[in-house]
Amino acid sequence: MLSNIRKLLQAPSGARVQVLSDLHLEVGSQYATYRFPVAAPFLLLAGDIGRLIDYDSYLEFLAAQVSRFDKVFLILGNHEFYGLEHQAGIEEAQRLSKEPALQEKLVLLHKSRWDDPDSSLTILGCTLWSSVPETAMEIVEYKISDFKKIQNWTVHDHNRVHADELGWLRDQVSQAKQNNRTILVATHHAPCIEGSSRPEHAQNPWTSAFASELLGDKSWEGVKFWVFGHTHYTTRRLSARRRRSFNDEGEEAEEYV
Repeated sequence: MLSNIRKLLQAPSGARVQVLSDLHLEVGSQYATYRFPVAAPFLLLAGDIGRLIDYDSYLEFLAAQVSRFDKVFLILGNHEFYGLEHQAGIEEAQRLSKEPALQEKLVLLHKSRWDDPDSSLTILGCTLWSSVPETAMEIVEYKISDFKKIQNWTVHDHNRVHADELGWLRDQVSQAKQNNRTILVATHHAPCIEGSSRPEHAQNPWTSAFASELLGDKSWEGVKFWVFGHTHYTTRRLSARRRRSFNDEGEEAEEYV
């Protein structure tokens, strides 16, 4: 069984969110067998949980979770799209979110905002594909499996969707902070390069496939938490008034703010 982090976030609003990412349940077909304890009312799955092409098995895993949590939030990671075209993957995820077995308790975070009716918590979520510079395009396309396993997916598509999702996220943060919401941003790809991957990988020329350097931008002021996955490296960092939480394999942690 994969060993994955379980991280509990408690916002000032009092809302509590348990976070898992990068379970890769497709490895060894663990959809029906993966187990973890419940530690909060809300569960946030920050991508690479499995593959949407394994539709029935993925649904079985989610159905087990909605029976244990008040809400389950799902971010689409790159592996969710493996074996499908990007748009087809989105359509499968949308179909999944409407399945009767999920009791209307699954919230698909694909350029989506969710406001907790019982607290000030706002969750904003999208994949946030990274920005690959032109100088790295060739090596990224060669080294990264996404461009072989997501049908008809190119680095140009990757960058185009990044720009679209980044614009959406900036607009949503701006709106939410005007209403004094406690903002939790959830993405699969990382919003910073420095500190989000293993030190020995930090200078790899294909690092831009996993993360973008975004957090110096003042447009993120007001974001309380930023949860992400994808890089298979666990870190917790503070920057200015933002808390960024990265969760992945190999540790168990709790965080209270």
